[in-house]
Amino acid sequence: MEANESNKYIVGITRYEKPLESLRTALDLCDGLKNLSKGAKVFIKPNIVFWTVTANFPKWGVITTSRVIEDMVVLLKEHGAGDICIGEGIVLRNPKDKETPRAAFESLGYDVLRKRYGVKCVNVHERPFKKIEIMDGIHLNFNLDAVESDFFVDLPVLKTHAQTVVSLSIKNLKGLLDMNSRKKCHSPDPDKNLNHFISCLPDPLPKGVTVLDGIFTTERGPGVDGKVRRSNILVASTDLLSADMVGAKLLGYDPSQVPYIVYRAEREKRPPNFDCVHIKGEEIEEVSSPHQYTFPYTEDGSLPLPLKRMGIDGLSYPKFD
Repeated sequence: MEANESNKYIVGITRYEKPLESLRTALDLCDGLKNLSKGAKVFIKPNIVFWTVTANFPKWGVITTSRVIEDMVVLLKEHGAGDICIGEGIVLRNPKDKETPRAAFESLGYDVLRKRYGVKCVNVHERPFKKIEIMDGIHLNFNLDAVESDFFVDLPVLKTHAQTVVSLSIKNLKGLLDMNSRKKCHSPDPDKNLNHFISCLPDPLPKGVTVLDGIFTTERGPGVDGKVRRSNILVASTDLLSADMVGAKLLGYDPSQVPYIVYRAEREKRPPNFDCVHIKGEEIEEVSSPHQYTFPYTEDGSLPLPLKRMGIDGLSYPKFD
């Protein structure tokens, strides 16, 4: 039996047209800040996949735009938020590398936000972690700042991903883990693989709001070889799963085609479809655009098909994971 509209999870879709006001519209559509209490301790999780100090790279479409970050800080302040912390754990060759995250935060303007609004910026790798059981007998180490916050703000990019079809709100939470826990997520066990691990990540975190930053979107992400588009879309919801189902559809995929969404829906005892979702604002059909998530490969997965068609032989370039 289909849920009544009043019982459905609300997702707001808006076109990005104007700084601050476009995000305000998206949040108003889903009443995204309704549960933010005065003086609440807020943790903002952007998406900064990786960073190259010498080239200030990657750019938009791979990482959350600073425009959305600042607009969110302003709106949180308007609604009476207390301490605001922006935190991310960039993928690093050396987890003890402090210079790369520092350079990323500075280049993205986070230092300006700190001076302008009094927010804190933290490198997850330098902060304490809390060991939490996410499956029977399986534990992951989560950033303590996020777990102990009062209100959690998830700001991922709207993009596809070579390993998980899409990389949205729930996938973005992987950046809160320490490096050993991230490695554990890439398990060869088919019953406890990457998608299973990802589906468990929201459980330890407080309620809040998520905004999919689709000002720029990426096809065949998350790396620098992806194709970046200017899409000008914002998606907002207080429910991560509903936001990700809408985001997947905007990128051209039914939620049932995204394994981690299916597993998360099972975990929440919901169908991986829109039966429990009420969409406000723009129609999905009006703003969606198919984004491929991977390069085609040979049948045995040993070589990208374009290289095979070029006649390249004698080498192997296996698929990820």
